[in-house]
Amino acid sequence: METASGREPASDEPKDRYARTDAVMCGTLGAEIDAISGIVTAPGACPEGKDVVEITVPCEDDEYELSALWVQRVQDDGTYGESEQLSEDECVSPAELAAQAQRQFRSMKIAAPEATVQGNPPMVVNVHYPAYTSATPQDRTVTLLGVPVVIRAEPTEYTWDFDDPHSAGGSTLTTTSPGRAWHEGDPTPDSSWVGHTYSRLGTPGDDAGTAVDDKGNTYRTGVAASLTTTWQGRFRVQGTSTWTEIPGNVTTTSTTDPTTVTEARTRLVCDDLDAGAVC
Repeated sequence: METASGREPASDEPKDRYARTDAVMCGTLGAEIDAISGIVTAPGACPEGKDVVEITVPCEDDEYELSALWVQRVQDDGTYGESEQLSEDECVSPAELAAQAQRQFRSMKIAAPEATVQGNPPMVVNVHYPAYTSATPQDRTVTLLGVPVVIRAEPTEYTWDFDDPHSAGGSTLTTTSPGRAWHEGDPTPDSSWVGHTYSRLGTPGDDAGTAVDDKGNTYRTGVAASLTTTWQGRFRVQGTSTWTEIPGNVTTTSTTDPTTVTEARTRLVCDDLDAGAVC
């Protein structure tokens, strides 16, 4: 934006002021319609004793009325000039609003939800660990073409990558369920739960991150799962309850903290029940 002098204003200098409001015409109280002045001006600018006649456009039932756009430009002395009308009142169609909503949705900053693979480290092979996320709908209120609109991003699909290139079952899982955490008293998690079972750790010395400790246990370090959440957009005009879907979708990515996966080896030990060790 430039001032009347043609230079770019500094950040602390006043800027042109824009507003949307119905245009009006000023007329004499009780005058016939053809006696109304042809001057179109901003509301509040009519002199005392003059009627204010709003200039509006008829819109269809499914359209939204968009008031005229006005500007007060900064003068060289820092004051504001008279209001200037930049556009007429107009009708906004649902299709025009939807196109604007789609652009806003694609640029919407959606917070990536937390992803959790439940299990205390080190995790053990051949145990099914539940995976879940905290994803919930996120709203943003914007003004599109002068119309206040709520845009909602809803999580619809979850793709997990469990960082498991060695197990036969594969490393990824796509689901429409956010999963759930295991709680005391729940049944033991199995393959019906959103989650993953690590069944093979790789070959020590050949596969990165896989090694053998001094007790002969094979383990793999730095294992981190990632979650790609797919979001679908919808919008509604404020004050209404009807949601309209926005074509396309966006994704976010979340990653768990790295952990270690190890084998659970069977060992023979002395039976010292009732202080009667048998070795």
